[in-house]
Amino acid sequence: MKRILLFMVMTVTIAAASHAQRLIPGQRGLQLSVGVPVTGNNLFENGNFTAEMAMTINHKRANYWLFGLEYTKRHFAYRDMQIPSETVAFEGGYLLNLFSDTGKNVLLNTGITAVAGYETVNRGEKLLPDGATLLTRDRFVYGGAYHLALDIYTTDNLVFFVKGKCNVLWKSDVEMFRPSLQTGIRLIF
Repeated sequence: MKRILLFMVMTVTIAAASHAQRLIPGQRGLQLSVGVPVTGNNLFENGNFTAEMAMTINHKRANYWLFGLEYTKRHFAYRDMQIPSETVAFEGGYLLNLFSDTGKNVLLNTGITAVAGYETVNRGEKLLPDGATLLTRDRFVYGGAYHLALDIYTTDNLVFFVKGKCNVLWKSDVEMFRPSLQTGIRLIF
């Protein structure tokens, strides 16, 4: 009986201690994610993908700042060819906590970030093999992004997340609205 009681006390103590260093204001994290752009067709087609590396800084009430670099590659069909479009963008903004359980194990966050970067279509080549000319230009793009993220803390220093994101980029010749689904990990240090 004493062993069972001791086991239960130790379990509660370990569980309570595991939340002691979670979501401290000023705590920083490195976030790595991969995802797919949401298109009208199949999600996983033509080698379309997005990759992001970001830094997070915790703020009060489970909110956090996000500063990152994102690379997106999409292909657009033209006759029997696939024309690549690539975007490299920096972003920075703030995400608010909408919901969290009492132990801060599962959090739902939303927020807006500012986005600025460079977009290239067909790696700068204007002339296509069939003689057609692309009217799109390589250029700097800017705008914002809306995030909706579900964070799951496995330990105090490791977070798995799933995120829906929509970039809105002005000055783009390709697309203004660019939704994507991402998943990744955040290492807190």
